[in-house]
Amino acid sequence: MSDRGILIFAYDGSFDGFLSGVFDSFAMKILPADFVVFDDMEPSLLKIHYVETNFEHAKRVQKGIAGKLGEGVLNMVEKAFLFDGEGKENAILRFIWKAFKEGRSTGGKIGDEEVNRVFKMCTAVNYEAERFRQFTRFSDSKGALVAVIHPKHFVLPLIRHFFCARIKNEHFLIFDAEHGAALIHTPQKTAIVPVENLELPDCGDDSFYSDLWKSYYRHIAIGDRYNPVCRRTHMPKRFWQYLPEVQEELEPGYVPKLTFGTSAQIADSLRSEIKSLLEK
Repeated sequence: MSDRGILIFAYDGSFDGFLSGVFDSFAMKILPADFVVFDDMEPSLLKIHYVETNFEHAKRVQKGIAGKLGEGVLNMVEKAFLFDGEGKENAILRFIWKAFKEGRSTGGKIGDEEVNRVFKMCTAVNYEAERFRQFTRFSDSKGALVAVIHPKHFVLPLIRHFFCARIKNEHFLIFDAEHGAALIHTPQKTAIVPVENLELPDCGDDSFYSDLWKSYYRHIAIGDRYNPVCRRTHMPKRFWQYLPEVQEELEPGYVPKLTFGTSAQIADSLRSEIKSLLEK
């Protein structure tokens, strides 16, 4: 490795741009002091290398990682890049350098500081993706399904397959308001596209389905096992804004409405409530 690693790499923020920077790092035999997005650059006395996004170079880096280090290491690199946090590029680049030096087993060496940092980034992204698979709720807008999410990390690529397989015959949109992107699906095509100033369609009155879901949620509750601390562990409060069944609990003065009785009584009560909703 060259001792000229005092410069800064700057790139366009895309994954292909990052991989192009990885290519330049190895070609120049330089491990830079920092790796930043153009828009996030601050004045510096260090020499700056402006990475030009080169799709051929990016593809070569992907093939090189997969071929020499294995799909597991490539998967860690791809997931860690979805992490939304300062210094992720530098951490991933150092991980890649270490992996090429130490071989395929590097991804499992989570006791190593540089590997552990990337491992924690992947874990955080996986956790966020799983929560949004569970807690994303749609509203009906003239036959299309619309959902707005505010994830900590960019999870649309990870939840894409789940929703496209689960509701593949529907038209739906999941808008990531934090990262300015949307997952758009029709039965013929699916794409993740950057979005600015998105004006969401009017979803009209969705109260029937919301009330139905609230009724179901309330009736399957077991009063004797009510444990708010345990529930917040499995369903953190920051996700409640998306869930019609618990949104009202965010309001001040809310009193829990738990159902008690035998399974038969609960079933009768639920059927009666559904019938009442249908007759409205």
